[in-house]
This record gives sequence, structure tokens and C-alpha cells, in this order.
Amino acid sequence: MSGRMRVPCTFQGGKQRVATQIVDLLLDAAPSPNSRFYDLCCGSAAVSIELVNRGIAPSRIWMLDISSWGSFWSAIGSGTFNMDAFDQFLSDLPSDKRDIKSHMSALSALPVGDQEVELYPVLQACSFGGKQIWRNGDRWANACFRDYWEPTATSIRRSPANPMQPSPTELRRRIGALVNGMKGVTCLKTDIMTTLSDPFPSNAVVYVDPPYQSTTGYAFGFDVTSFINRFREVNQAPLFVSEGTQLSDNALMLTFGGANGGISGMRKVKHREWLSRF
Repeated sequence: MSGRMRVPCTFQGGKQRVATQIVDLLLDAAPSPNSRFYDLCCGSAAVSIELVNRGIAPSRIWMLDISSWGSFWSAIGSGTFNMDAFDQFLSDLPSDKRDIKSHMSALSALPVGDQEVELYPVLQACSFGGKQIWRNGDRWANACFRDYWEPTATSIRRSPANPMQPSPTELRRRIGALVNGMKGVTCLKTDIMTTLSDPFPSNAVVYVDPPYQSTTGYAFGFDVTSFINRFREVNQAPLFVSEGTQLSDNALMLTFGGANGGISGMRKVKHREWLSRF
């Protein structure tokens, strides 16, 4: 389907390979035809994008992320994302792929200005291993970028590794589609624990994708078990949580397709992910 929207870029922990499985369960759990879907710790928003691809109106989707993803999706949803500024960042990229890493390193060393949301997807698309780049005050943190790499005579991999994933042209296409297709979503840039101050609507379905436990490279984290317990004290809505381990008796192990992956490409088994329902 040519009109399907995709996540902006590669992002460690992104759910694009399992979003269809997750959304199947969220739709089945919807208590009414006009249910509202909450995508908490949305990151690159694979689940919200899949919901819209499946026909859910953006106005029925509420997202939350405390990182720059929260700012990005807020701008997309409100229609304030500046495509001209975004295009300027893309046009400033060096024509020689070998120079992109140094260009991005210099760009990320500058203070974060008024165009955070337009610059962020460009930075993240160049991030080494798709690791999260985040804003720390007026500075970018954890900004480590890919080199352009070409295979040698003895390399197992035979194709070049590009410093930007996806390419600038494909990133432009994806962002353009999201600006149009995701307008109307509501995204809050705030701590997830603030959602516990008031009950969720009775027609809500809530999905949480917390940062992986015991891993580095994430600026923000929270106590998942505490969140689940407090959520259940005041809410009746179905709650789904993605995690690397099974958190409830009602859980499904998601099936990842494709290569085993890992930053090095050397992981022996596919990543395991459970979707637990509470």
C-alpha cells in the first residue's frame, strides 16, 4: 500500500516491526466504536502511525513523550511543524556521504534553537545504532553519528552502510506524509506519571512502551511496576505494556521478522518482546 505512513527514522526500541500485532490487540480491546487510544512513551510512534494507517482518526489518538519526540509529535499534531525549516536542514547536508558525520557532529554541538522539532528527525536519522539523542537544557546529548562505510574485499556485508537511515529523500517523503496524515493527534511532552492524576476516559485503550530496563542510551525512565499498580487503582481501561519480559499472566510474545539485528548485526537471536495486558 503506497499510502501507508512510516516512522520517521530508525530508532532503538522502535516498534515498527511489531506494530501490526500490537494494534490488532488494541483494536480488539476497544470498548466502543469511538474509543480513544493512548500511546504513552510514544517515541517514533510506530503504534500511533499504524492506528491511523488502519483507519483510526488522528483526533482519537493521544500521545505522550518526555523527550524531543514529544515536541516533534506535538508540532505534527497541531500543524505547526515548519517544513521550510526542515527542508533547509536537508539542503544543508553535504553531497559527499563521507562528510555527513562531521556535519552532524558540528550541528549537534550548537545550542538547541527555535527549530528543535525540525532538526531532531535529521539528527536521529543519523544516530549511530538508532540510539536516542535527547535534549539536555539547551544542548543535545548522546549525539553519536554513523560513518559512511564501504565493503572491503573481505567484508561479509557487500553493500555500503549509509550514514543516514533513511536517506534524505526518503526522510523528506516520510515527514511530508506524517505532516498531512497525523495532523489532529494530541501529543503531550511531559512525564508519564502525570497521567495518573486523573482517571482515563471510560472508552480509553492505553498502550505504554517504557524505555528498556537495564539498558543504556535512554535519558528518561520510570518505575513500570509502580505505574501499572497506580494506574489500576483508579482506572478500568485496558492497559497494555511492552517489555522484554512477561509482566502479567495475560501476555503475548510478539514475533519479530527480519534479521536478528543488534547494532553490530551479530546478535545470535531476535529481540524478545512481550505485550502484557492488565
